[in-house]
Amino acid sequence: MKRSHARPRKTSEGGVALLIAIFTLLLISAVAISMMVASGRETELNGNYRASTSAYYASVSGLEEARGRLLPSNVNYFNTSVAGFIPATTITVGQVRYIVNPVGGENVLTTYPDNEYAMEFGAAPANSQTIPSVSGTNSAGIPGPLFKWVRINPVTEASMGIDVNQDNFVDPTTPLFYDTAHLPKPSMIVPSPASANPANIPNTAKQVLEVTAFSVLPNGTERLTQYLVTPQSFNLNFPSPLTLNSSQASMAGGHSANYAINGTDQCAKSPTLPAIGVDGGGATNINNVIGGLPRPSNYTGSGGTPSVSDIGTSLSSNLQTPATLDALVQLISQNADSVVGTPPPAPPSGSYGPADLPTAMSSTNPQTVVVNGDYSQSGNFTGYGLLVVTGNFSFSGNTGWNGIILVIGKGTVNGNGGGNNSFNGAILVANTLDSSGNQLASLGPASFSINGGGGSGINFNSCWVNNAQQPPSYKVLSFREIPYTD
Repeated sequence: MKRSHARPRKTSEGGVALLIAIFTLLLISAVAISMMVASGRETELNGNYRASTSAYYASVSGLEEARGRLLPSNVNYFNTSVAGFIPATTITVGQVRYIVNPVGGENVLTTYPDNEYAMEFGAAPANSQTIPSVSGTNSAGIPGPLFKWVRINPVTEASMGIDVNQDNFVDPTTPLFYDTAHLPKPSMIVPSPASANPANIPNTAKQVLEVTAFSVLPNGTERLTQYLVTPQSFNLNFPSPLTLNSSQASMAGGHSANYAINGTDQCAKSPTLPAIGVDGGGATNINNVIGGLPRPSNYTGSGGTPSVSDIGTSLSSNLQTPATLDALVQLISQNADSVVGTPPPAPPSGSYGPADLPTAMSSTNPQTVVVNGDYSQSGNFTGYGLLVVTGNFSFSGNTGWNGIILVIGKGTVNGNGGGNNSFNGAILVANTLDSSGNQLASLGPASFSINGGGGSGINFNSCWVNNAQQPPSYKVLSFREIPYTD
């Protein structure tokens, strides 16, 4: 009997399964490789981004060092380190100043030449000076920003490629200025000819400077950035040594033979002004002030004796209304060296004195101070700089101030007692607030009263007016990044 053996049937299922397994393995491998490549690229991109960002901020730190050291109030002010490093007046085209930040003994401007200046001005600078950076390794051993150099120079229409005054001539030699009083809005101007006659430059115009910084990291990443900057200005110009900014002004006292107000510029740079200026109100307002002067002959200046005039048409736009005056106080507060008391919208409150003012204040370091409340000056104190008082300002005769005093808010001043000190510069009094601290629709009564001698009075001094307005900062007008070519 024969046995039959069943033989397995050949099928294709096994081969297909093998192919699927191989394909799946290849697919997984491809995905894994793609992920590894993507991860590597992402790491590379992140590294490039970090390097690019680091170089950018290193360059900007150079811009900020230069912007800060342009300020006389900065402890690292350029001219404190190197006398005359930044010219006191207009910086002429071709004058260039560099901050260099070398590693070891490298010659920065040889290793990293500044070719960008020649691209803007068509030639190398005619006059250049260098000064070291102050951003080196600190006491903790942490190195400073890795910028290499910063350049400071004036700009022209030609260097910017812009016909600023639209006279169909792109001027290559006249420095540009920024005029906050330029209408219809603040803008750059071309004084003509500024370099030949600085008197043609308006008082409200300040020179525009170009600040350019170059940075490079150890891996070679580079950045070149640039600011256009101009000094921040309060644009305070006074038509009289004492301005009672009101059509309802009152003046009382000044009985001492030594008390006087003099409109002749003690700095001999401005024409003689009225001793006391009032804003509007006609003859009634002027006569009301004159009626409060026990010794009329002690108030000298333009327009006869006693020298009291309506100066309303001479007031700059920022001194004309409660809104513009309070905006001025806010601007000064934002840039002040010291702000005392609670700022608006709280009404002026509290009483303060010289002890509340900065101890660093001196004749060579005038300060900008805002007192939100009453300020009483006594003893033998003399202040320097720009003082704003939103409450009542009172003083004794042995105290004084060199610079500017703005009593804007309550608009009242009270002097008491004799003495031999004086106020040199200008004082403006304006009533902009009601008793609750709310802004008035129009200027209210402003008063200035003196019980006794009250010191030796007020002398107009344009030098102190200007010294009190040292720029609190350099305003950035524009910013850009520039491709660097070595």
